[in-house]
Amino acid sequence: MSNERYLILNADDFGMCHSTNEAINTLLTEGSITSTSLMMTCPWTLEAVQLIKQNPRMDVGIHFTHTAEWNVYKWGPLKSNMSTLVDENGYFPPDTQTVITNADPEHLREEAIAQIELALKLGLDPTNIDNHMGSMHHIMEILLDLCERYQLPLRYAKQGHSFRTQANHEDIIALAEKKGIQLPDYIEMLPFFAAEGTEPVYQITKDAAINCIRSLKPGVTELVFHPSLDTRELKGITETWPMRRFEFDVFRDQEIRELLRSEDIKLIQWRDLRILQRKL
Repeated sequence: MSNERYLILNADDFGMCHSTNEAINTLLTEGSITSTSLMMTCPWTLEAVQLIKQNPRMDVGIHFTHTAEWNVYKWGPLKSNMSTLVDENGYFPPDTQTVITNADPEHLREEAIAQIELALKLGLDPTNIDNHMGSMHHIMEILLDLCERYQLPLRYAKQGHSFRTQANHEDIIALAEKKGIQLPDYIEMLPFFAAEGTEPVYQITKDAAINCIRSLKPGVTELVFHPSLDTRELKGITETWPMRRFEFDVFRDQEIRELLRSEDIKLIQWRDLRILQRKL
């Protein structure tokens, strides 16, 4: 068995806002990270698409979106008549549990298809599928169907993870294997928040990245994070802005870059898993 350790550094929420777009575009263009996940329903999606077209080697997955979590910054479905997916104002609900309770699974499927089809219509070449806030993780068979339909790998860890492991985990892995869908072995995520009672500081994010890199196991790990610039725009959207700024800084940190080299970590893209999937 190979002892090689492969790492996908994936920035979520491309398209969410201008500050996030600027951060992710910078990180991808300079090669500090390897991949990103694009939200197709947000006010700044078209700017993200424009940035991708300026650098078509960007590795971009589709971040299926059925929630709009911020209090004063919202978005809704691309498809009309998605009555089970929206609140009284026509926006997506703010949390995943509301989606699980209220959403018709076929509405979730239709909206997901609309999102990836828009990406294709706009000339993008998606490398994988993942899911904002896990809004489809209770209907994994539909996610896997869409991965099979579009011949794309999926963000779901073979080895399980406390953040996104389903009760029927073994069945999910077996179905993915049957359909020929590539999955990473592990998924890790940098912390959104400082521990209760402590101030958010850069060292929290840096220590989390260091611990993740040093503890990587053989196989493929995706490390997920949410970088952004700490602008007035971002501060008006979310209280998590300090941690998002730290996540912009951390993979530009020379100590982190040196650690990746000294630990002999092989940085890869989701495109590599897509190539493998389409060869099999």
